[in-house]
Amino acid sequence: MDSTTTTTGSQLPLSAYRDPTDAFFGYTFASSRTHESRHDRRISEVLPPYTEDLPPTYTEKAEHITLAMYLFKFGFLFPPFWVMGAFIMMSPLRAPPSTPSSAWLPEKTEEEREAIIATLRAAELKWARRCLWALIVFIMIAVSAGVGAWAVVRSRS
Repeated sequence: MDSTTTTTGSQLPLSAYRDPTDAFFGYTFASSRTHESRHDRRISEVLPPYTEDLPPTYTEKAEHITLAMYLFKFGFLFPPFWVMGAFIMMSPLRAPPSTPSSAWLPEKTEEEREAIIATLRAAELKWARRCLWALIVFIMIAVSAGVGAWAVVRSRS
């Protein structure tokens, strides 16, 4: 039996017959009955050129490490840190005092320093708000646990 003959004996090529799944999914495979895999193709295809620069959607935006971030994270071990982290919202963030011999970021202009202070303050406030919310949730859980324990003790006596 050659490649153009089917079991019914007709002389149509095999590529003329459609598999029912091909018709259902709307895709027909190539001429082979083995349904050639895309991995079986030769490497003679031209691959796209390699570029060193990454697309901007894949780059991460680095966040400044702040004291409030550490207070939030370590507050899970020692909840009073959340109180200190929440107090950061009330304190202003200023550039360190600079003298002619020791200036803070001397290579930056005054506008660039102000922009850095603004981004630092935004990150600090974000983590300080998280400290405040963690403190509120912790207090609510502690109060509800205390009221529940008091109710259980009172109902037994």
